[in-house]
Amino acid sequence: MRKLLIFIALFGTCFASFAQTDSPTLSADRPGMATGTDVTPFLKVVWETGFESTWDGDPAFLLPTTMLRFGVTKFAELRLEYDGTFGRLYDRHWSYDVQPLVIGTKVKIFEGYKWVPKISLMANLAIPLTRVPDGFVQPHTAPSLYLLFQNDVTDWFNIGYNVGAEWSGVSHIPNTFLALCLGFNIGERFGAFVESYNYITRYGKRNTEAECNLDFGFTCLVHPRVQLDLYGMFNCQDPRNFNGIGLGVAWLIN
Repeated sequence: MRKLLIFIALFGTCFASFAQTDSPTLSADRPGMATGTDVTPFLKVVWETGFESTWDGDPAFLLPTTMLRFGVTKFAELRLEYDGTFGRLYDRHWSYDVQPLVIGTKVKIFEGYKWVPKISLMANLAIPLTRVPDGFVQPHTAPSLYLLFQNDVTDWFNIGYNVGAEWSGVSHIPNTFLALCLGFNIGERFGAFVESYNYITRYGKRNTEAECNLDFGFTCLVHPRVQLDLYGMFNCQDPRNFNGIGLGVAWLIN
């Protein structure tokens, strides 16, 4: 009997250790504008949603900003994203605008080695659901393509950077998207980040306009499968005329 109890105790310890190391961990894309290189684990689903309030001359609210990510292989995921904007149009009336439905994928290309970064490729297609004159909604489908990089410098500090091309659905000339993110792990549960995300828009061959933005925030892993976040943002060139705050949650469902 004594030997049986010892065997059961050892088996239970080994099983618990295996279950702990083999269980998937949450790697959220929320919050902020930069995107990390990690993909959703195979056959797992991550739901990321939140609320965002912005000021761009008039108040606007994203209700909600939400995304589903599904791991289709060990190195790739499918993505489905939807935002709805409640704000004022140019006629000063309040309305709720259905934003384009975004479908896409993220594929991990390289796991990284020493100073060589992790690399992933992300491709999206924004499909307009409604047509609202003078609103926030694009008239045509709009693709976007990004290369995502990340260097894990230490256990508590990483550097992420993105470069991408975004089509507006209006012009055939893409906007250039550039992002640089500094991430900090504060213990096992808490994190912080600060990032610069920028758009370079070309109008014809000679006219170019650059927009520089900054956002920063905190994350809290309240459960190995649930992350809460809080962040703020502003335009570096005109912070009083464009700024905002947001909060959200990311959940590894299964």
